[in-house]
Amino acid sequence: MLRVVRSSVVVLLLASLCASSCTREPPPPPPEAPPSPVVADALSALGRRLAAVRDYSLEGLVEEEATRQQLRFRYAMQQPSFSSGELFDAAGARARAFVFDGKVLAIVDDGTKTVTRRDLSGNEEQMLLALHEIFSQFVCEGWRPPLIKPQGTLGVVEGDRWVLTVPIVDEVLHSQRLVLRKDGAFVKKELLDDRGVAAATTAVVEEWTDPETGLAFPRVWSHTERGATQRVTLTSMAVNAGVDAARFSTATPAGYADRAP
Repeated sequence: MLRVVRSSVVVLLLASLCASSCTREPPPPPPEAPPSPVVADALSALGRRLAAVRDYSLEGLVEEEATRQQLRFRYAMQQPSFSSGELFDAAGARARAFVFDGKVLAIVDDGTKTVTRRDLSGNEEQMLLALHEIFSQFVCEGWRPPLIKPQGTLGVVEGDRWVLTVPIVDEVLHSQRLVLRKDGAFVKKELLDDRGVAAATTAVVEEWTDPETGLAFPRVWSHTERGATQRVTLTSMAVNAGVDAARFSTATPAGYADRAP
């Protein structure tokens, strides 16, 4: 939970075509093959869940299994992509905040009273990767949609669940294996190396059903990585109740200084 996040890179290659003494326009890229029926069904279910949620706010505790140390956090999301996460120290004071206003990610360090900003608007794919990694400190899939690239993703049906294998371009990681129920609810995620061994696993332990939307969300989940396990327990959940816009402000608070990224 309080970890330096990983990075995954997707590399796209473009080719140019030249002939004799004249330069011609490169041919259009070949059309992408449609996703398999299983993958298409899973994406549709995830889309329906996303469409039903305008905003939500959460509070919770993360506990290190080995030390039993607990830290409190708050998180809020508002469509289309506003996000705010706050971490509190053992004494209950806020230690750090991460805020995304749809364009800029601001990291607020309350210890040094500094704000670091990063403009993520230039590349949508990089923005999604960065936000996914930063805010995975606060919520797991099920609250936020998993990153699924339809091209190359494989899917099979196992009982009432879909198992999706999503390729990853990374020096260590080979693929992401997602387990979803057929209503789109998240069950488990494994990041696998080229031997098929899980380098990290996130699994739902307990669910909570929102009475308004009827959707099930993770209430308790565990995350295991590098031999360490963290357990996250949500203590407060509110869906479509509205979120104060001030929580998504990336302005420098009074008494704080801007810091170069």
